[in-house]
Amino acid sequence: MNSLYNNALKQSHALQKDLDKFQSGQDASAGLQGQISASFNALQRSIDDYDNLAKRELIPVKKETALARVAKFRQDLQEMKVRFEATKKQQETQKLEQSRDSLLRRPNRGANAPEHPYQPLSRDEFALREQSFARNTDSQLDDFIGQAQNLLENLTDQHSILKKTQKKILDTANHLGLSQNVIRYIERRSAQDKWIFYGGMIITVLCLWAIVHFIG
Repeated sequence: MNSLYNNALKQSHALQKDLDKFQSGQDASAGLQGQISASFNALQRSIDDYDNLAKRELIPVKKETALARVAKFRQDLQEMKVRFEATKKQQETQKLEQSRDSLLRRPNRGANAPEHPYQPLSRDEFALREQSFARNTDSQLDDFIGQAQNLLENLTDQHSILKKTQKKILDTANHLGLSQNVIRYIERRSAQDKWIFYGGMIITVLCLWAIVHFIG
């Protein structure tokens, strides 16, 4: 159970750092926002797993401590979600205001406007626009790859937790003298979880390869 607690604590601290970076404006990219959303889901799963083990704890003192930690985790998670949504709304409002100010500052050409406003771009203007498009594409690729890497790390963390949990369950089952059928059932479920993990990892790697191969 301590491993689950330490993992949830690690995820919570990492999430706090990402939120600080996002709120300060140091990084407001879509990639970081996707990473934060994925981290919310991963932390929620870790808290639920820890909560389930805490409820099955036989020692009253340990059970009470674990449940108190679960409550603190849930409170922190809710506060971080509220903070994230508030920051997103604030940044969206700022972008709208900047766009409005930009439109208002545009000069009114009036009678001096050309008869054909859609003039072809010069070579320099076309090159600048092409460079800007390339930079935006590279930035989006980095965002996609960052999200995929974060999902892969979350899958790896979950796999490690499942392995540790399986070992503890089997040890407890042997200690309590459960039947071999029950133990074999637990092992089958663990094997299914392992295949799910490998499948998720393969899909993530294929997505990364497709992004780099077809878009990069």
